[in-house]
Amino acid sequence: MSDVVVAREGYWRRVWPVLLLSFRAQWIFYVVPLLYLASNAILLSSLPRRGTAPVIELLAGLLSFSLPVGLIVMIVLRLFQYVAFEKPESPARALFAETRELVTRPARLINGLPVFAAMIFFNKAMVELKPAIPAIHPFDWDVRFMQLDRVIHFGVDPWRLLQPLMGFDIVTFIVNMAYNFWFVALFGAWFWFGFRKEASALRTRFFLAYMLTWWVGGGLLAVVFSSAGPVYYGAIGLTPDPFAPLMNYLHDVDSRLPIWSLKTQALLWDGYTGKLPPLGISAFPSMHNASAALFALATWRTSRPVGIFFAIYAAVILLGSVHLGWHYAVDGYAGIAIGVLGWWAAGPIARWVENLPMSRRYNQALASL
Repeated sequence: MSDVVVAREGYWRRVWPVLLLSFRAQWIFYVVPLLYLASNAILLSSLPRRGTAPVIELLAGLLSFSLPVGLIVMIVLRLFQYVAFEKPESPARALFAETRELVTRPARLINGLPVFAAMIFFNKAMVELKPAIPAIHPFDWDVRFMQLDRVIHFGVDPWRLLQPLMGFDIVTFIVNMAYNFWFVALFGAWFWFGFRKEASALRTRFFLAYMLTWWVGGGLLAVVFSSAGPVYYGAIGLTPDPFAPLMNYLHDVDSRLPIWSLKTQALLWDGYTGKLPPLGISAFPSMHNASAALFALATWRTSRPVGIFFAIYAAVILLGSVHLGWHYAVDGYAGIAIGVLGWWAAGPIARWVENLPMSRRYNQALASL
C-alpha cells in the first residue's frame, strides 16, 4: 500500500468522526425547518393543488449560485478589513492564505456542512409557501396598511415625504442597486457565519434568528396579513391608487437609467397572474428589512466596521423599500421589529446549545483538525 493511500485513509479516520459529531452537535439548525414544513402542511392542506420544491434542485441552486456568491462577498469584505484596518504586510497574500485554508483545512467545511444541509430544507419550506400565500389568504390588508402609514406619518403617504430627498435619477438608481445587493449580502452572511472555524454562540444565534424571523415573519404573519404592496395597489383593483404617481416617476427614471426593481416587480406579477410560474408576492412584513436588521446585529459582534456598514445599509433598505414601491413603511417597521425579536429570542437558545457537553466536545474535536 502506497504512502499516499495510507495518508488518505488516516486523514478520513481522523475527519469522519468529527463530521458525524458536527451533524449531531448542530441538531438545533433542523428544528425550525421541521416546524416550518409542519406549519406548511397545515396551511397548504386546503389547496387543491400544491407545489413542491425538489431538494435536488434546491441543492443545485445553492451549489451553483449561493455558495459562489457568498464566497465572493466574504473575500471582498475580508480584503476591505485587511486594507482599511488590519493592514498586514501583503493583504493579497494574507487573503490568499485564508482562502486556501478553506480547502486545505477541513474544519471550516465540516462546521459548515450541517448548516448547509439545514438551509436546503428551510429553503424548501419557504419556496413552497410564499407562492401560495394569495391562494391561502387573498390580499385584503393593503388599504389598512396604506391608511396606517398615513396615520403614522401625519396624514401623508411616506413615499411623498421621501421624494424631495430621493426623487432624483441618480439617487433612485443608487438605491435600486443597493436594494438588489440584498441577495448578495444574504449569501455573504450565510457564508461568513456558516463556514467559520468554530461553532460559537454568535454563529448559532445568527442562523437561529434568521430561521425564526423568516418562518414567523415571512411565513405565518405573511399569511395572516396578506398584502401585495404599493406597486400592485391599483393592479389588485384598489382605487384610487395613491401610488400611481410614484410608479410613474420610477418608470420615467427607468427610461434614462435602469431601475431593475421594475423588471422584478413585473416578473412577480406575471407569476401571480399565471403567465409564468408563481414566485410569490407578499408585502407585510418586509423580510428585506428584517434580514438587513439581522445582518447589522450579527456583524456588529464580529467586526465593528462591517457592523457599521450593515447598519447604514439597513437604513438604505428601509428607505428604498418605500421609495421603490415595494413596501408600505409599516412593512419595514414591522420587519425590523421581527428581526430584532428573532435576534433576542435566539440568544438564550444559542447560549444553551453551545454550553451542552456535546457542543463543547465538538468544538474541541474541531480545533484538533
